[in-house]
Amino acid sequence: MRSNPERVAWAVLLTSFFTCISLAVGVPLGVRYYVLHARVPQKVMLEVQRGPLRVTLAGRGEQVAIDEARDDIPEGTIVATDATAGRLVMHAPGTDDVVVATVQLYDNTEAVLFSARSPRFSASRLPHQVALEVRTGRVRISASNDNSRPAVVEVQTPHGKATLQEGRFTIEVSPQATQIIVQEGLADLTGATDSTMQLGPAQRAIVTNNGPITGPLPAARNLVTNGDFVDLLEDGWVEGWTWYSKDIQEDGEPGGDVQRTEIEGRPVVVITRRGIGHAETGIRQQLDADIRDFSFLQLHLLLRVEEHNVPVCGSLGSECPVMVRVDYKDADGTDQEWLQGFYSLPDASAAGNPPFCVTCGVRNEHIQVPSSTWYAYDSPNLIPLISQDSKTPTLITSITVYASGHTYQSTIAEVELIGQE
Repeated sequence: MRSNPERVAWAVLLTSFFTCISLAVGVPLGVRYYVLHARVPQKVMLEVQRGPLRVTLAGRGEQVAIDEARDDIPEGTIVATDATAGRLVMHAPGTDDVVVATVQLYDNTEAVLFSARSPRFSASRLPHQVALEVRTGRVRISASNDNSRPAVVEVQTPHGKATLQEGRFTIEVSPQATQIIVQEGLADLTGATDSTMQLGPAQRAIVTNNGPITGPLPAARNLVTNGDFVDLLEDGWVEGWTWYSKDIQEDGEPGGDVQRTEIEGRPVVVITRRGIGHAETGIRQQLDADIRDFSFLQLHLLLRVEEHNVPVCGSLGSECPVMVRVDYKDADGTDQEWLQGFYSLPDASAAGNPPFCVTCGVRNEHIQVPSSTWYAYDSPNLIPLISQDSKTPTLITSITVYASGHTYQSTIAEVELIGQE
């Protein structure tokens, strides 16, 4: 080489040239790939609705009991419930109001949060992604769209995998099978035998370890229209619903108010009043749904009690910050009603306010919920409960969600009345 300096010069020149070309092409491509594919963890919160929850935080290995909300849930955390309930809430990085997804954990459920990640840069077209495993029990999953980026939730169960896209879904896992129900959105399923299926709104499927996926099967029908308050009329009010304020006890005192707004990126209805004496404020939907052939009817609510100043539900048990009433007709055509109340403020007095509505025909015990925390309620099958004196119900006439009392503020996010023949 020393006897041929021209060859050395050409080697150095060509090496430098190709290095320069590689850097000129590779560095921008590498930066572009990083910008489009880099991800950061989402902020994950665990809300305790009925505690304590059994939680194993990632990296610690020891199971702890949690009675209060935590906003520092890491990837790899295991959450388990007994006769308790909670909710995982995934927020987009750097925000507290943009919710990517929520996972409602019902009783006797165990779930693992594998990952919750979002693109680092706004230029990326990738979705928000959440991956979890549901080992047993029942979860209700909401995958949101923040108008700029969709959310995809991947759920692994002992029997298969479901990829959920922008909607609301229920997944029930037993030792024998996994059932996936789509209320809204799309779900792509993969079974243990590599069989696949796509589910659309109002469809369900059953996945087992043996054989292909069973479905699509019809899901139970929701009798309530626009129960997530998405669709609006031209005047800005919620389509399908009417609101009211009535029974103002004290002259000169204000009635209540109902507003449709957004919280955590989702439409909600907020019921408020500040005053002295009694008043009732709520929303109502006329249904007129024939249920004579129904064997199953279930009420689902997602609610939050912000405040109320009457302990429990008042001296007569009729002033709850959230009360739901289902009006129906029995086999004789007689008007009947079924009610359920919710409150957050306990009664510290010795006598105490009654735990049910004294003046109502139905005396279901009111449910205490944590203040300023989302609470998911799913009723038992209402058909046996509203079959008065062996007279089965024939028609659901209306559903009303209201607040009653002096001062109150409550938020309603979901109202569903699920029926199946």
